[in-house]
Amino acid sequence: MTDYSKYVLKEPRGQIERDGKIIFDGILCYPKDLGTACQFHYSVVHEAHVNEATPHIHDFPIVMSFIGSNPSNIYDFDAEIEFTIGGQKQVITTTSVITVPPGTPHCPLVFKRIGKPVVFVEIMLTNEYKRREVI
Repeated sequence: MTDYSKYVLKEPRGQIERDGKIIFDGILCYPKDLGTACQFHYSVVHEAHVNEATPHIHDFPIVMSFIGSNPSNIYDFDAEIEFTIGGQKQVITTTSVITVPPGTPHCPLVFKRIGKPVVFVEIMLTNEYKRREVI
């Protein structure tokens, strides 16, 4: 029998810091952890803040999910989030999933108002995180 325990990640915690501030604190998995070309981030947002201020581009697709944190009703959403994609600001006020195609400028990402906590899940389909700033 083959041992598949290496595929079970127990308590994969992590933080991401940028410009001296923690912008992510939650479940953080990289390709080396997952054994596939994917990065997975899961956090719960409790307060308004700017998650990512500068517009940038990646050469890989991203899927971003904003989900109500009520486990009995994930559509119980009380927040306002601004996300700019392709130069157009999108205002998120309901449970939503956003796909960012490769090469598409995106951000800022602003958690403008948080009435109830929001589950934020980001999946990046890549082995290596690289970005280019939009000038």
